[in-house]
Amino acid sequence: MRGVPRHQARARVAPATEAAARAHAFLVTGEDTVATLTPWQDAVRLAAAHPGSGLTASTRALYRDLGGALDRTPTDLARAVAAWRQGGLAGLGVLEEPWDPPAGPFDRARPALLAADFPSFRPWRNRLSTRSLQLRFGRDGLWYGYESDADREDWWPRGTPDADPVGALTDLLGG
Repeated sequence: MRGVPRHQARARVAPATEAAARAHAFLVTGEDTVATLTPWQDAVRLAAAHPGSGLTASTRALYRDLGGALDRTPTDLARAVAAWRQGGLAGLGVLEEPWDPPAGPFDRARPALLAADFPSFRPWRNRLSTRSLQLRFGRDGLWYGYESDADREDWWPRGTPDADPVGALTDLLGG
């Protein structure tokens, strides 16, 4: 687009690309998975699809505008985008919805972590926490890693979800 700054041109092309991708997916599957999303979930999905990484000027503006339209802060949106990139809609659910998992994989996680020489984790609902590490058990049966500065309770999604809590924690720690 001649005479238009690059970031504005990308912002104009993105909705067209998005519409084409949705139309293609609908033609292939017969389903529009985006239609079932809440406005917040859709905003997170759109922000997560924004090209690039880091908080560039265009990303900050996008987060400010999308978050503000839904009474959320740019930090709320940034954390939600990290969760979406970690695990899609399921990852966002893990971020936002604590729940009480049934006995089974959740109950076996703490002994498995101790047997692998990891520190003792405190359980709360679907979460196992230390002072700076957290594993969240998703409704999809996967473990999601989170980090925070020690004792801050400012948890951010990190790593790759895994069916094994030891695997999720190992990935989170970069090992």
